[in-house]
Amino acid sequence: MHRSISRFACALTVLTATITAATAQYPNQIIKIVSPAPPGGSTDIVARLIQPGLQETLKQTVIVESRGGAGGYLGSEYVSRAAPDGYTLLLGGAFVTITATLQKKPSYNPRTDLIPVAIFASVPNMLVAGPRLKANSVAEVIAEAKANPGKLNIGSNGTGTTLHLSGELFKLRTGTSIIHIAYRGWADCVAGTVNGEVDMMFDNLSTALPNIAAGKLRPLAVAAPTRHRSLPDVPTLGELGVKDAEVISWFGIMAPAKTPQNVIETLNKSFKTISENPDFQRLVNQQGMDATFYNEAEAQKFWNSEIDKWDNVIKAAGIAAQ
Repeated sequence: MHRSISRFACALTVLTATITAATAQYPNQIIKIVSPAPPGGSTDIVARLIQPGLQETLKQTVIVESRGGAGGYLGSEYVSRAAPDGYTLLLGGAFVTITATLQKKPSYNPRTDLIPVAIFASVPNMLVAGPRLKANSVAEVIAEAKANPGKLNIGSNGTGTTLHLSGELFKLRTGTSIIHIAYRGWADCVAGTVNGEVDMMFDNLSTALPNIAAGKLRPLAVAAPTRHRSLPDVPTLGELGVKDAEVISWFGIMAPAKTPQNVIETLNKSFKTISENPDFQRLVNQQGMDATFYNEAEAQKFWNSEIDKWDNVIKAAGIAAQ
């Protein structure tokens, strides 16, 4: 993978244009991308994928710093308080729009303290089962959960994460009672599911693929509008009668509020160049993700819709702020 990333960085060199006079002063120092998740998960993987491309397009050193904790809240809070100069950026996703809602006294507001710069990758979540689950299909899971409320359980990487809320959305749409088991992180949750501590979990398709290929997890359904090319035989939840339960994990860059517009535009152009590069698209596809691109206006509209969506799920599920 490292060789592929190097080839991707080299290929981008020929695509990089000169920065305009309006943005000539940016960037002139090291840029830090904060990954608010532990190493190894989808967020960290994407951060490492975009780092060389951003470094090439901006002709400046770019580093990735992991600041995991509290479901992404700590890293998001850190960036929201950073100087709005374009040198401290957040690699985030839906969890950034969620975590502040679950704090009794949040120290930042995603609507007002962060600016979505661009969205450039996405991957659906999916329901996977471990050896403990006897049900072989979503229909059997629903039937068992309705016949024996509270008997089945579902793991997640922590309260308020997108994996947790994917499960809550599934329960809301199916009218089932399934116990939520919150682990301290993604790796612990996967281990718990694989080892039979819990029945099932929602996972990003990209991070679930290795365990599915190894026979450690069984794919039950993809939480997407259409089937995914990586698992063409796995149905969507919608196909199985579970409507409006799609959860697409997306990845983008956020900047502190009041970051100058010329800086936002420079970054957005850079991410557009990266997302259109065939080598980047290939690397993203190899991870089971899809290369996408939303410009600043599109990203802002989508950002607000995600905040509204997850606020509604949190309220409907009765999840209390902590």
